[in-house]
Amino acid sequence: MSHESDRRDQQRQQSLALGWVSRVLAICVVMVLPGLGGDWLDKRFGTSFWTLIGFAFGFASGFTALILLVKRDGGGPRKSGPDQSQR
Repeated sequence: MSHESDRRDQQRQQSLALGWVSRVLAICVVMVLPGLGGDWLDKRFGTSFWTLIGFAFGFASGFTALILLVKRDGGGPRKSGPDQSQR
């Protein structure tokens, strides 16, 4: 029985880790895409400021999303227990 319990605990930990990896990657995409879009606009219109604006906007929006994510999830890993299943 202990082997089964250890396997379930490991699967739960892997699931939590994959959830965090996907969230962090999504935030990275949110931070980078506006800058790449700004670079495309600069090349298309011959300007030189859209890239900077895009990366500044991406940084601000990504940082805000990261802070909201950490605040929503309590800033760290959840503790297992019977009261946590009601969330």
